Amino acid sequence: MRVLIVATNATPPGLSNEVRIGRHQRVDYLELAQRFGTMYHDYNALRSNRLLRWFEDLSRFDIRQALAVARLAKRGGYDVVVSLSERAGIPLALLLDRSIRHMVIFHHGMSRYKLRLIRALKLQRRWNLIAAISRAEAEGMRVALGIDDQRVVALHTPVDVDFYRPSQPSTGREAFIQSLGLSHRDYPTLIRAMRRLPHIPCHLRVGSTWVQQRDGHEREGLPPNVTLQPFVPPSVLRRCYEESRFIIVPIKASTQWSAGCTSVQAAQAMGKPVIATRRPGLSEYLIDGETGILVEPGDDRGMAEAIDMLWNDPQRVVRMGRNAREWIASRHSLDRWLDRVETLVQEAVYSTPQLQTNGVFPASVCADVSIAGIENIALFHAVGETLSSLSCVI
Repeated sequence: MRVLIVATNATPPGLSNEVRIGRHQRVDYLELAQRFGTMYHDYNALRSNRLLRWFEDLSRFDIRQALAVARLAKRGGYDVVVSLSERAGIPLALLLDRSIRHMVIFHHGMSRYKLRLIRALKLQRRWNLIAAISRAEAEGMRVALGIDDQRVVALHTPVDVDFYRPSQPSTGREAFIQSLGLSHRDYPTLIRAMRRLPHIPCHLRVGSTWVQQRDGHEREGLPPNVTLQPFVPPSVLRRCYEESRFIIVPIKASTQWSAGCTSVQAAQAMGKPVIATRRPGLSEYLIDGETGILVEPGDDRGMAEAIDMLWNDPQRVVRMGRNAREWIASRHSLDRWLDRVETLVQEAVYSTPQLQTNGVFPASVCADVSIAGIENIALFHAVGETLSSLSCVI
């Protein structure tokens, strides 16, 4: 079984060495490629072009990469393609040869824009397996797209619990609390909460490896007990978690149901309780009352009460942190995730029906592909070809 891994990012130079010497956590797509004894395709395989990258970031579709992967998969005789994001997975659904099985991991599966597009082009019939990063999103996509239970599953994101491991037990009396990350953060609500708690120091470490945007706190004046801290590499970030009494992950109410899950997981792996916003997907990444506390979206008073209660109960901080470390290590480790993906890929190859035979669409698929849908397939292909050509001259 030949498997091709599609990573929707550019691998930094020297990343493998950073992982080897313990300065960076293990990376999912690198580990998957090693597990399957195969290669991965990332942005580094594409010709660099800022203008076209801007266009693809704006559309949230990696059309050039999808076109390159479709060619590579067919030319290389691959049996299955694993798209680690819908950014490549959606255009690949239109471009990939139907004789090749396709598994896609959705990180924003409840996006109304994406759901409308998928329904319009009947793309749900073009994936052998859809994995959403929470049970809530898997069920939401199943209902919204009319997919049977066997073809949509929950696959929670993993954390490297060996890299994110506390070097010493928490005292429950560390000098400050901390909030980290950027994607869909609701820092204004946290800042308003901290104004109610002038005796509690809070660090905001705003930044992300994955997204570039405004921080979200610009319109809120910072009270004296809140300080901005710089974005730091993983080896330093790990220490930042350990030096904090507990972590806060405030999230905006949106269709990004699992936003913040990476920070929630890393904090718990470091033995820290988490106060997070209650969202349908994110709520699955902690146990309310045992490893963390959930508060309602935009509720600065409720967030302040949760922070104050936990700050004043060091024993509970230690107990919840210990529970958090044990739960994350047993349920959300990277090795457990790799085993799960390997099983899902095998099921996609050997258990799900093939979507194409000898280059011909089965009748059930043909019946659902309108003339407009066929035209859109040609459009995606034409756009990919055009962007690839433009990258050579712009």
